[in-house]
Amino acid sequence: MKLSLFEYELSNGFEWTEREQKEIAKLEKIIGDRLFDLTIYNGKLAIKARQYVGVFRLGDRTVEVLPKMYRSSDAATQKQEAVRNLLYMLEYTNQLSIKQYSLTSLLQQDLDWFEILTRLFAMNLLEEWQRGAFRNYQAVSDTLPVLKGKWNLTEQLRRPERKHLFAVTFDEFTADNQLNRVLRYVVERLYQLTRNFHNRQMLHELQQWMEEVTLLPKVNVEDLRLIPITRLNQRFEPLLNLARLFLENESLQLSSGNFQTFAFALDMNKLFEEFVINFIDRHRYEILPNHLQDCELLPQSVGAVRYLAQNHNLSPVFQLKPDLVVRQSFNFPLIMDTKYKRLKEGDLKLGVSQADFYQMYAYAQLYKCPSVLLIYPQVVGMSELKAKFAIEGGMITAATIDLCGDLSKQGARDKLVERLRGLFADSQGA
Repeated sequence: MKLSLFEYELSNGFEWTEREQKEIAKLEKIIGDRLFDLTIYNGKLAIKARQYVGVFRLGDRTVEVLPKMYRSSDAATQKQEAVRNLLYMLEYTNQLSIKQYSLTSLLQQDLDWFEILTRLFAMNLLEEWQRGAFRNYQAVSDTLPVLKGKWNLTEQLRRPERKHLFAVTFDEFTADNQLNRVLRYVVERLYQLTRNFHNRQMLHELQQWMEEVTLLPKVNVEDLRLIPITRLNQRFEPLLNLARLFLENESLQLSSGNFQTFAFALDMNKLFEEFVINFIDRHRYEILPNHLQDCELLPQSVGAVRYLAQNHNLSPVFQLKPDLVVRQSFNFPLIMDTKYKRLKEGDLKLGVSQADFYQMYAYAQLYKCPSVLLIYPQVVGMSELKAKFAIEGGMITAATIDLCGDLSKQGARDKLVERLRGLFADSQGA
């Protein structure tokens, strides 16, 4: 049984068992955050999605959560538009590479969000592997009847009974390297988790193609950071980025009685932040006012860190981390932060939380910045919103950007560029 929800939407007409509630609690413990709110609706227990989008499996039940980023009034088309925009945001943040012709075909099939990503990974890896596996020279230690490469005398002397054999180390041009081991590990994990016949078929074919590659017992995100990207393996970089996406966002727990609990969850707070920063960076000359064209854009304030206080040892504590700091020489004319929350039209504060405003105020004071821009998403059912709040020495502006249009189309991207250009110019009094 599959249930599709949009973020912050309430499930209706489903009976949630006590066991499923416990499994949700286990997943939340693994992820370290709330995935759903449990509530009573029409006398029945219901769940309400939060800011995590993805796929959650509770035994035979699958819950898919998607962002409210669509324009259509047709339910089936809404899902396609939301998935398309979600994939586009991931592509823009360099987490995957998508061929439009394959995406169009995928969106017409009844696949959940996880199965779509699995299909993209399997299709692209199969295509690259058939072009030729990445091979490089790897040091191999072995015991051979002939002398080859470097003779390991220390190892040889440890095993005198093998005097007719040579302990050697030599370089071998092989596909059994760290890059391919990571990819094979992800293939095996996806093969265990997919429920789609065609995905399973492609992953099984990849298992056969990759037999010469060592299957590691465990791979984590840190292992990917150790893989150098060169001109020889650059074509596999999008696949490594997608592998990282799986490894970062997958949580698996197997319970007794073959009741499988699985979550592939993306935090929209993080994705929204990365998308907006990458979009501004890519279109900086179209978005930034003329007097900011030569400025440095510092994501997460890298290179311009500030702290709120010092402890008793005079060590700095309570680090500030604005999403984007604009630096011009030694000045900070603009700071931007993103919040994946819904604003409230008609509210005196526009629904900006007190905690978020205090945070922006701290940015303005510590960076001596006259202009702080707070960006929120404009999702289905919202109007375009903007409000200015005067503070000592400057201004904090809260505004929405529209994510409901088809971001894969140039027209929707042009509108987003125009909106951001207007917000940046207005925040600078241009």
